[in-house]
Amino acid sequence: MYNRRNNNLLRIAFFILFLFSTIFAASNSVYNVRTYGAKGNGKTLDTKAIQKTINACAANGGGTVEFPVGVYLSGTIALKDNVFLHLQAGSVLLGSRNMDDYPFSSIQYPNSDKKRTYRAFIHGEKISNSGITGFGEIDGQGKYLQGHKQRPHLLKFIDCKNITVKDVTLKHPAAWTQHYLYCDGVTLRDLKIYSHGGENNDLVDIDRTRNTVIDGIRGDSDDDGITLKSAGKGLVENVTISNCIIRTRTNAIKAGTESYGGFRNIVITNCVIGPSLAVGGYSGRDEGLAGIALEIVDGGIMENVTISNIVIEEMAAPIFIRLGNRARSYKPLLDSQPIGSLSKIKISNIIAKNAGRTGCSIVGEIGHPIRDITLSNIDINFDGGGTPAESLAEKPELVNEYPECIRLGNLPSYGFFVRHAQGITLRDVKFSYNEAEHRPALIFDDVQHLKLINFDAKTADDALGKVILYNTSDVFVNACSPEAADIFLRAERNSKNIRFSANDFTRILQPLYIDETIKTGGLAAVGNIPRREGLFEFLQPNIERDSLSMVHIYYPDGAEIRYTTDGTAPAKSSKKYSKPFKQVAPVTIKAAAFKGNQVSHTAVLKLERAQVIMPHIVPANQFFYDKLTIKLYCNTKGAVIRYTLDGSEPTKSSLKYSGNLQIKNSLVLRVKAFKKGYEASTTAVSRYQAIEKKNGVQYKYYEDHGTTKREKLPDFLLLKPLKEGITDKFSFEKIENSGTYFALLMHGFINIKQPGEYTFYCASNDGSRLSVDNKVIVNNDGDHGLIEKSAVVYLDKGDHLIEVRYYQAGGGKHLQVFWEGPGFKKKELSAEELTN
Repeated sequence: MYNRRNNNLLRIAFFILFLFSTIFAASNSVYNVRTYGAKGNGKTLDTKAIQKTINACAANGGGTVEFPVGVYLSGTIALKDNVFLHLQAGSVLLGSRNMDDYPFSSIQYPNSDKKRTYRAFIHGEKISNSGITGFGEIDGQGKYLQGHKQRPHLLKFIDCKNITVKDVTLKHPAAWTQHYLYCDGVTLRDLKIYSHGGENNDLVDIDRTRNTVIDGIRGDSDDDGITLKSAGKGLVENVTISNCIIRTRTNAIKAGTESYGGFRNIVITNCVIGPSLAVGGYSGRDEGLAGIALEIVDGGIMENVTISNIVIEEMAAPIFIRLGNRARSYKPLLDSQPIGSLSKIKISNIIAKNAGRTGCSIVGEIGHPIRDITLSNIDINFDGGGTPAESLAEKPELVNEYPECIRLGNLPSYGFFVRHAQGITLRDVKFSYNEAEHRPALIFDDVQHLKLINFDAKTADDALGKVILYNTSDVFVNACSPEAADIFLRAERNSKNIRFSANDFTRILQPLYIDETIKTGGLAAVGNIPRREGLFEFLQPNIERDSLSMVHIYYPDGAEIRYTTDGTAPAKSSKKYSKPFKQVAPVTIKAAAFKGNQVSHTAVLKLERAQVIMPHIVPANQFFYDKLTIKLYCNTKGAVIRYTLDGSEPTKSSLKYSGNLQIKNSLVLRVKAFKKGYEASTTAVSRYQAIEKKNGVQYKYYEDHGTTKREKLPDFLLLKPLKEGITDKFSFEKIENSGTYFALLMHGFINIKQPGEYTFYCASNDGSRLSVDNKVIVNNDGDHGLIEKSAVVYLDKGDHLIEVRYYQAGGGKHLQVFWEGPGFKKKELSAEELTN
């Protein structure tokens, strides 16, 4: 009994000792910053006290650094191994407004910035098992640090393992909110982020980092939202992004633009995306840019990406995929890479509403197609409003430009523009619009292996078709039941191997339109509704009236074409088409092809009275000095051109153009062309403003140019400046401005004494354009950073007018003009050269 009782007492004693030791150990692992001297009054700089607390915690094997309720003003803080900062609800870690409180730290990893130093508010290097938790706030006070180079990131972790940031609120960064570089095992969960403090305010930047989980972020950003970057050697791989609500002025979720190493194994799911709720900003535009942006432009790979269950509101382009060859040089640290690859992307279950007029795009490079892209269960509603002229626009390749969804302007198709791609599948995809769209829904240019399954989209009656193929092959169209339209699919420019199977074309007048380059041996149609026995019956003649009022009718394989102009159905006894014929008066033309006992489907074209082609004005819409000679011409043969100089509408009794029109004063020119039997042309309008020669640079300053803030360079001739004046160079440094959304029009005169070749340089961060004697020689768009472009022009002796147009939409503000020529090296074009 005695031994048993003693044993029980010993057990109880050991238990009590264990309990106290556990409590003691637990309490000992929590380090209160106030214990180490932090005041938390929002006025005293607590940097040293906070760092002292972190160091003590780390020295004892790690634990939690606790921030009780209070406001802790601080500069740079360095985290250590096994240390977590815990911000209690009601606590604020407040960034200092003094840049000196953010000393430089060195960095060994080469990147696109070519810098070996950085600044950060909270950072960690080569640490593990650390992070930040709690329901407090970290406020960088970023707006007070603008104008400085290398502004501090709010959070920055380099070469770290197992970093967790959870529950806290992050706001007002001076630069990026969070940057994780060369890390392994990053978890960001349930963060509230308000990334509006200045320029380059990304929400999250994951750079050459592996095994990352981003979940439950609710963020609003001036710049990009969640961005995956590979700005040097090393992949971004094994990343999940889920359950996030992202609002932004630029791109919501993006992989790129820096892509040197590349991206692999990325999952994005269950997210809501929309434009920023903040008023105004430094970057992008009010409606945002891309919802999802996938970009390989500096070499590297992108593969194995799945994106699903995304709701997108009011972004310029819900989806943007780009393979380019900017090939950014990271020298002397890294050589630039050859063009990379982008493949194996699956995007599904996307609902987008009020998407912009730009359109979505999937664009590769010539000889380097994007491969294996599947879009399924996609429903996008667009703003609409695209014009027939936009549908015919040829878009440049822009091989080495910065990738952005708005870079090509409004695309020729309002839904998706796909160019240089292989293995593209659209399944269960539907498009609609709010305002009538005169562009086709889809354009495929240089695409191989295309599948279009259960696709439909609204289009206006005069659209070229719902789907356009240019130089596209191996196309399979299946299970489509489109809304009413004249043409469903238009195949041109040597497209081939096109097959239709089990489609319902009951409401379509012409399921397939083909031009003269299409070989019928590569076409097939099986089991479609309404049923037609063979390809001959499936096709129908093409009827078009060109701008010269000539009617062309085409059907492949040399079949005989018969047509009528009285509304009756064509028969073998009807007029035989042999060559184009002129048709000016209103008429309904019906045509069919005949071959033995086979008769094609009947084509119908209703024509209104032909209209005279709108006259051309050269040059149009210009500022000028002294006098300007204007040429007018019209492509309708025999048309008479009439014009007015007082802004009134031209009539048949207005001034007649006889080949000589010279103006010396500011005015509005209106021009119209007439011809008997034709409808008069639409009116061409051009505005001119005379520039008086003065010393220095004459400027006109504008703000919020019109009802929208979306255009880079506005039409200055339509606007009234807020102020005008003279400065000493092409810059806004001495011109008081609003900070964002302002435009400048600048004119100066140079007197050339030695004729020869002169080089002009225009350096800007936003939209700019430089002209010499009304000829544009430099067109610059530095939307995401300072870009300098140049051009060479030959100048004779005498005075020459220099014009610079600039628009500031956000980001950094910069504008400079340099020149060099015979006898002098590159220098800024300033008041000394700008005299009369």
